[in-house]
Parts: sequence; structure tokens; C-alpha cells
Amino acid sequence: MDTLAVQKILVPIDFSDASMNALHTAIRMAKRQHAQLILVHIININPLLDIDSDKMINDLNVQNHVDTHQNNLRKLADKITNEEFIDCRVCIRTGLVHIEIVRAAIDFYADLIIMGKQGVSGISEFLIGSNTFNVLKNAVCPVLTIPSHQKFEDFKTVVYPIRPVTGAIEKYDLARNIIRENNAELVIIGLLENTDKKSFETLNTETAQLNKKLKEDKMEAQTYFYFSNSIAEKVLEKTSDFMADLLIITATIDRQIQDYVIGPFAKQILHYARIPVLSIRSKSSKIVDKGSVDSPDNHYPVSMLGII
Repeated sequence: MDTLAVQKILVPIDFSDASMNALHTAIRMAKRQHAQLILVHIININPLLDIDSDKMINDLNVQNHVDTHQNNLRKLADKITNEEFIDCRVCIRTGLVHIEIVRAAIDFYADLIIMGKQGVSGISEFLIGSNTFNVLKNAVCPVLTIPSHQKFEDFKTVVYPIRPVTGAIEKYDLARNIIRENNAELVIIGLLENTDKKSFETLNTETAQLNKKLKEDKMEAQTYFYFSNSIAEKVLEKTSDFMADLLIITATIDRQIQDYVIGPFAKQILHYARIPVLSIRSKSSKIVDKGSVDSPDNHYPVSMLGII
């Protein structure tokens, strides 16, 4: 069975501590995976307003912002290439931050987005920022969110929850790649909130399928089962008990009217996890494309600079 490769990693950079900390993790992962890094900086068009006239600043001022940030981003990419020997490229876009990050991931066929968890105006360093949350809702590739309170260079213990939800093991292919590259210990947590027959059967089916894949790949894992009134709280508790440094979840997305809504399990995990969380969308929820992401029609040209 082929392993899902991580060949292109997209890293949103706004030069904040949170984004630079996420970049640190991305560099370490890119070296292990022999992947290309794409650094993307979004010039947010919303704050660039003239307070007196309440109109968008003119094209010349926007271009000045583009030139300045492009220069800074290219210097950063040059440094990474020269010091880490990683193929690192840069991209500058203007627009709404989360929309342009999602579009950039589509345009450059990114296999993974790695970004800081904390928002600029976050109440707590462990609460997820609005841009990160919106990227998670709309991204068609997996998203790895990195808390800003410490550096995460590799992953030694990976917690892999299984709920009685069909398709919960779709995340295994990417998880296997990361576990192998890090030589990590895998901890599987089976979780039940209800004792009804259907939940038991679904969890048993999902667990059996995962065990079959693990056997085929000759991978070992510790497996535990828990009942809980709040499976998200139980996952967070056990993640701490096992001293894990990576949590892999299926971020179920439901389409409601014109919005994409992350289910309550994933939302609670993403808000309160103190370690990196790899969120992988189930195939049934991957329904977003560039045309379906709402945004203004007018965009400044995208600049993609190759750093050799």
C-alpha cells in the first residue's frame, strides 16, 4: 500500500511569533519529508482603509506593501534554502487572509498547510485564531495547527482517536507517513459516548479496518477504549496523560446554508489542545473549490518567486 506523500507544505507567514513558530515546525518536517516549502504572505485588504474617506487605499500604496513584504519574504526563503537546504518558494497575495490561504493551497497543490494557532487578538494563547479557524473550515488539504507557547520539532508520541463515525480512519494514510518519518509511538484511542448497538458496531468496524492496515504495514500501536459523556474532553485528557506531542483528528465539516461548520468534537479539540493538531477532512466533506470560496472579485496579481 502506497504511503500518502507530503511533497509540498504551505506555510502562511505574517512575521508574528505564532507564524514563525509554525515555520520552525514546517522546516523540520520538510527536511524529514524531503518536501518543498511554500511561504505565503497575505496583505489583508480589510485594514488598508483610509479612515477619513472610508475608501480602499490606492493601487500604488498596495503595490508598495506588496514590494516590501515580497522582499522580506524572499530574504527569509533565501535563508531557509541556504541554511537548511530546502526548496523554499514564496508567494504574495492581496485579499482576505483565510480565503487567499485556501486558494494558494489549491493553486500550488499543497499536500499540507502548517500554520500558527493563535489569533492576533486571541484571548488565550491556546485559543485558535479566526483566520486559522476559517482556513480549517475551507481547506481541501490537511491543516497542522501549531500552538505558540513552545517549539515542536518532531513528534514522538502520536494520539489517534477513533470515534463511531464512518470514514474516521481516512486520516490513516497521512498519519502513517508522519509516524514513520518521526519513528513515533502510536496510541489509538477508541471512544464511545453512547452504549447503543449502532455505535458499538461502527466503532468495531472502524477499529478492525485500522488494525488491518496496521498489520499490513507492520506497525505497532497501543490501543485503549473509553466511555465518556464528552469524548473531546477525554481525548484532551488522555493526550496529556500519554504526554503526546501530536494529535490527529478527522475534522468533520457539515454544509449548512452557505457556511462550512466544523463539528463540535473537532472545534473543542482545536480550541483547547496544547499540542499540534493535524486536522484531516473526510472525503465526503471535501467539497470546497476556488469558485465556491466567497470573496471580492477584484484581486491584485499573485507573485510567485522561485528560490533556487
